[in-house]
Amino acid sequence: MKTEQDNRRIATQLMNTAMTYARVILRRYGELGPFGYAMNREGEVVRQTLEIPRLPSDPQRLWKLLGEHVQERAQRGLVQAVAMAANVSLTEPSAEGYADAVAMAIEVEGGYAIEVTVPYRIYGGQLRNLLPRRIAVGKPVMEEREGRIFGTAGPKLVKSSERHSA
Repeated sequence: MKTEQDNRRIATQLMNTAMTYARVILRRYGELGPFGYAMNREGEVVRQTLEIPRLPSDPQRLWKLLGEHVQERAQRGLVQAVAMAANVSLTEPSAEGYADAVAMAIEVEGGYAIEVTVPYRIYGGQLRNLLPRRIAVGKPVMEEREGRIFGTAGPKLVKSSERHSA
């Protein structure tokens, strides 16, 4: 059984990995779609991808599909922790005055679940990228939340064998 310290260490590792990826994508493209990472049973953190022919252009639909994907992997016992992240606009600017943020839902098997909001601002990227983009990150805001991936609060998934019989 994981201790509180183990849960925090795992959540921090997922948060750092997700923010590193977010900064790279924001620096390169100036925008960010929903994405996820999971820690497998061996402790490796791997980006979660969807194996579908065409990804939806609607971020909410992509978030839902990604959530279903990681939940299925969690229910099959393939992962011990997950982090899902998306770009959000803050209702009020952060303490640093940033209006955008990366919102992450991080959950560790056993019930540990937090939501982390990391405000950011993009500088540069103008004049046909002669001024390279820089990403300034503000202070993360963390709060506990109800578990949805490993618990029973999330949507119930139907196993592929049950989908075809009915």
